Amino acid sequence: MHGKRNIVSVIVMTILAIIILLKVMSGSLINHAAQLKLDEIYINEDWLMSRYGMGKIQPDVSFLIDNKMFSQFGHQLFIDAKPLTHLQRPLLGGISMEDIIVLTTDDALILLTREGEFIEKMGAEAGIPAPIQNIGLYHGEPVLQTRQAMWRSNFMLDKWEPISLQGVSWSMPHPLPQSVHDALKQFFYGKGISVQQLLIDIHNGRILGDLGIWLIDLLGLMIVFLSLTGLWMWGRRQG
Repeated sequence: MHGKRNIVSVIVMTILAIIILLKVMSGSLINHAAQLKLDEIYINEDWLMSRYGMGKIQPDVSFLIDNKMFSQFGHQLFIDAKPLTHLQRPLLGGISMEDIIVLTTDDALILLTREGEFIEKMGAEAGIPAPIQNIGLYHGEPVLQTRQAMWRSNFMLDKWEPISLQGVSWSMPHPLPQSVHDALKQFFYGKGISVQQLLIDIHNGRILGDLGIWLIDLLGLMIVFLSLTGLWMWGRRQG
């Protein structure tokens, strides 16, 4: 029984010692943060970013078109890591045709230059069949798949005819390359968490959320309790 109590006591004291050590070390570094320029040093590791609600980014969908990544986050469309335009509908795919890129939602085509500059949006008023499910190429010509049929057009995208084809190269989702992922992560979250901010949150316990704050409060109360009981025991011996 006494052995178990001793083990528990050792564990508790070890935890308290670690917390005190972290507070002392973080406090010392915070005092010299300006000289060490800790506010200019950033950490962007996923495990740490997740503690601040800034974990890995995940697009709703992404496509590789003409060696460029098109990704959608909510209503925002990106080309690589650059904001392009807002889409009210989900991006379903895209193709590259000579000097233009054609993206599609379920109700419209979005035309861009090869550099990613917006040209125009073509919907039902331009004769675009809908609702669109996918877009592809057949011998260089654009093809749309709708719920009712397959449609082929010319390079002007002004005439669409129903057709049945085999061997269409349909647009397919493509995962974000690491370089684009990292650039988008910086776009959304900045450089990351500064070392100074991390030390402050370690010092006050906020790095562990509400639990960390309570642990720091408990540590403070225990230090006060130990100090008072120590003085009381010393006073009894003196008496």
